[in-house]
Parts: sequence; structure tokens; C-alpha cells
Amino acid sequence: MKQQSINYYRCILLLTVPVLLFSSCKKKNNDLAENNTYVNDWVYKTMNEWYYWNTSMPQDPNKSVNPESFFYSLLKTPDDRFSWIQDNYQELLNELSGITEEAGYESQLTIYGNNKLAGRILYVKKGSPAEAAGLKRGDYFYKVNGQSFTYTSQYVANNMMALLYKNHTLSIGVYNAVTKEFDQVKNVSLTVTQFAENPVYLDTVYETAGKKTGYFVYNFFAPGATENSTAYDDAVDAVFTRFKAAGISHLILDLRYNPGGNEVSTINLASLIVKNATTNDEFFHREYNANVLAQIKKDGEEALLSRKFLAKSANIGATLERFAIITSSRTASASELIINGLRPYMAVTLVGDTTYGKNVGSTTLYQQGDRRNKWGLQPIITKAFNKNNQSDYTNGFAPDVVASEGNEFKQFGDITEPLLSAALNKVTNGRMGSLRVAPPRFQATPVVHSLDHKAFSFQLIQPQENLPSVFKK
Repeated sequence: MKQQSINYYRCILLLTVPVLLFSSCKKKNNDLAENNTYVNDWVYKTMNEWYYWNTSMPQDPNKSVNPESFFYSLLKTPDDRFSWIQDNYQELLNELSGITEEAGYESQLTIYGNNKLAGRILYVKKGSPAEAAGLKRGDYFYKVNGQSFTYTSQYVANNMMALLYKNHTLSIGVYNAVTKEFDQVKNVSLTVTQFAENPVYLDTVYETAGKKTGYFVYNFFAPGATENSTAYDDAVDAVFTRFKAAGISHLILDLRYNPGGNEVSTINLASLIVKNATTNDEFFHREYNANVLAQIKKDGEEALLSRKFLAKSANIGATLERFAIITSSRTASASELIINGLRPYMAVTLVGDTTYGKNVGSTTLYQQGDRRNKWGLQPIITKAFNKNNQSDYTNGFAPDVVASEGNEFKQFGDITEPLLSAALNKVTNGRMGSLRVAPPRFQATPVVHSLDHKAFSFQLIQPQENLPSVFKK
């Protein structure tokens, strides 16, 4: 009888548990769908108000799906390659200021040989774990954590890149033309940490035939690492104060790895370079969707549509004879605005490769203090035009002087570095002589670039404090 009772209750338990589990799962799914709808209501309302292409959005989308899927379901125009959503707005704000979890270097993965993957170091950030470990620009790595990778799909390359954002070890090597493999030089162990990159990377002055040329490597646009900080913009001002004191006649601005960033810093840099402009002169103006434009006019805030140059004591425009920008396919957005906004005022020579092609801007949208909604949006809300109403660079700006940095990297500031050499030769009217770039020891096809994974990449970010009041209601 006792054994029968045990079996009976075991049977009841076995019958009951699936019901409880089903009930629990059903409740959890309902709660999830309810919260998705709560977040997505906010996403749709916000996008409908601000999104530059709001008229292309679907009228009755499914709001029960996860917010990421829902957000991307709203982007129906082929013109939008740039809007995105992130599940934690604070992380988004940090990343837009250059604060990320990383070891402190940028890299590019390439295919070589028989579909094998290798990475090359584009640059190492000052004060980072990578710098402390002795990593150098131009180093090649062919293994991560002792593992080699064969390129069978983009998925494999992305997985290899993802490992670089956790604690990892790189096998540094030199390519052997005989074996067509890398010979190991050393292993470098790297610790990932929350790191704030300073975009002011290098400045120096060269003198040729009695003329001085300033060279400035600037890697993204941000006023500072934290909210209300101007430390990075102050550092840019200090660079141009040194250039002005040195009496430079030519300027080379190296934006090859600068994928964009904050408009405040963009205006600051342009104001230090522009020739014969005042604070009444327009650097660029904005266009919003029809509803926003109507509200701006109703509120009498048309002046906020136009961004003027700043008065900068370190401006070098008065003595500037030639100005060149080093560009690449990663030169984007805010960097391209420098080109487009300055061209009505002065000659801007491009050296390198065609730029990315982004003439639209975004802002960061989020609900502060809402425990049910931690999502952050970075949608396109505006298009930028220069003072001549030009905004025709969606295919990028083509270089005036085509040049490549090659596979064997020289250090920044080395006058034999191919892109710097080409720019120096251009601004000095050929006095530097042409540099013959050595042929690569092996052919490499780029497949993944770490800069593509940065939040500020391909962005012209309009800070909320610079937005018309219609956005703050």
C-alpha cells in the first residue's frame, strides 16, 4: 500500500510538473512580449518623430518581437546604412566617447595564402595594455590563443575578431616567402580593460626648403572621455597652438583611420584650419524631416539649423598656403564633413584612397531612469550640407593623389611612410621627391576591420544639447 502511494504521488508529480513548467514558460513569454511591446512603443514613437526617413517606416509593425528586430524592421529605405540600436544606452554613450573594453589596438584581418587568416596592427593606443606589451604598428599576427583560422566564411573572420575583445594571446610572426607561412617571432599576451582612447595621436613639424609643414594624426572626433569634458578638444587646440607658434605654411591632417564622431569636435577642428572665415560664416547646415523642420520654424529656432565657425586664437588659416588630408576607405562622416565644409573657403587636397561616403548624422536617444527600458537608439535624423548647399558625396570623396600605405607599415611620422611621403611631396610642390613603395612580400585581401566595430564609426553625432527644443519636449 505504501509503495502504491509512492507510485501514485510520483505519477501525480510527473503529470503536474510539465503543467507548472508550461504555465511558467507561458507567463515568462507573455511578460517578455509585454515588455517588448512597451519598449517598441517608445521606439516607434521616437523614430516617427525624429527619423530622417520617417515616411518610409511601416504603418503597423509587429511590436511583440524583440526590440532589435523591431528597430531594424522600421528601416525600409536603401539610403540608410547607418542607424542602429543597442540594448544598453550607457554602454552606447561610453563607446561614442571612445571608452570600450579592449586591449588598446586597432587591427585588420586579411586572407593570405591558401585562405588563411592573419591580422595586422594598424596602430597601438598610448597608455594601453597593448603598448605596455610591446605591440607595434605593422606587426602581423597569424594565431589567436594558439589557434590558426582558415577563411571559409565571413562568420569565421568575425569570430576571430571577436576574440580580440577578450583576454587573448597573439602569435606575432614574419612572413616566409619560401614556405608561404609565418615564422613565429613571439607570443604577446594581452589583457582587455575598459580603456578611454585619446584621439589626439601625433603631431609634429617638418621643414623643407625654408617652409614648415605641420602633421597631425587624429583618430576620431570626441570632446572628451566623459560627459561635459573638453579634454580632447583642448588637446587639439594645443596642437594648433604649437603649429601657429612654429609658423607652419602647410598642414597635413591624417584622417586615414578616423571614422567620425561628435559634431562639436568637428566644428572645433574646422575652426582651427579655415581660411578667411568669421563666426558669421557657415561651416554646414542641417536638414531634418518635414515635421521637425515645421516645428523648428514654429518655435523660431531656424538659427539652430546652421553651424557657424568658432573664434579660435590658434587658427592657422591666415598663414596656410597648402592643406592636404590623408584619407582611406575608413575616413567617414565627421571626417568627410571637414572636407565638404572647408572646400568653399579653401583648397583641400586629398591623398590616399576614396573616403567612405556618409553625409547624414545621428543622435543618441534613450529613456533615462526607466527600469523597463535600457535600450539606446542611434538613428539618422539629419543630412548635412556645406554653405554652397552641396551634399553629394554618398559615394565618397575621390583622392587627388592616389596612394597606398602598402603591406609593410612604417610608423606614423616617418617621412618614408608612403601616405605621409605622398602628402609631403604634394604640399611641398615635389621637393620631397617621389617614394617608391616596395612590392608586398605576399598578397593579402582585407576582410574585417576593427574600426567597423566602434560605436563612433561612420557617425556624425549631434549632441542633444545642440538639438532644437522640439527634440527636448
